[in-house]
Amino acid sequence: MNGTFLDDERCVDLLIQEATTGLDEAEATELDGLLARYPDARRGAFEPAAAAVALAARLPVEPLPAKLCARLLTQGEAQLGVHGVEKIADIAVARRARDEAATGVVPARRRPGALSWWATAAAVMIAIAGWYPRLFPPSAPSAADLRAQLLATGPGVVHWEFTPTSDPDGAGASGDVVFDRTSQRGYMHLHNLKPNERRLVEYQLWIFDSTRDDRYPVDGGVFDIPAGSTDVVVPITARVRVGAPALFAVTVERAGGVVVSGREHIVVVAKPTHT
Repeated sequence: MNGTFLDDERCVDLLIQEATTGLDEAEATELDGLLARYPDARRGAFEPAAAAVALAARLPVEPLPAKLCARLLTQGEAQLGVHGVEKIADIAVARRARDEAATGVVPARRRPGALSWWATAAAVMIAIAGWYPRLFPPSAPSAADLRAQLLATGPGVVHWEFTPTSDPDGAGASGDVVFDRTSQRGYMHLHNLKPNERRLVEYQLWIFDSTRDDRYPVDGGVFDIPAGSTDVVVPITARVRVGAPALFAVTVERAGGVVVSGREHIVVVAKPTHT
């Protein structure tokens, strides 16, 4: 099922009720049925969230100072994103409105506008940032993030610039390669490399290893440059262990790649620069 439990208004309402006033048998059964729709949902893990949201719905609505509101919003969005803050704000507003309708009590000094609700929601988001990621694990880091992490590891990591060859397909291309001999992990950053037509040709990386025969460079993997892409980061998937990289070369090959390249179309190369 698409979406999260936060998109299910009835599910969230029952979670708040469970954490504050409790559920009767019928409501508990209903909640179990709703949570079954969301694979990541666990009742016990939601109770702190429900309590925090319920607390936000009962805080005074007197607007906070503008600078404080702005700071809370910025921090809340940085922790959980705009969507997360909006969702909690919506839930808090709806919950408070239902409570007021049921009791007939309207807080004093109520002012129009939702700014105070946004600030309250952002504050709650900050307070519960420790458990929220467990409910919604962050998305896997991108290849660009992993490249940056590898680059930051310091000495022992190869970091060489790509330069184009005389092959027309490499004209104007640039970028760099980052490779760690210890972990055998690496990434290519390629800029302005010509997009390929995947059904016909693909790019292939070759790693020349000074501990091996130059006639048989290590296959570093086949990859594509999508149409419209000017910057791509490509993971390196060396087929065998690389002992001492001496040169990285990207060739144009038939779709699917080759076992041994004829090296007719080398588009960019990266090698150490000696000064």
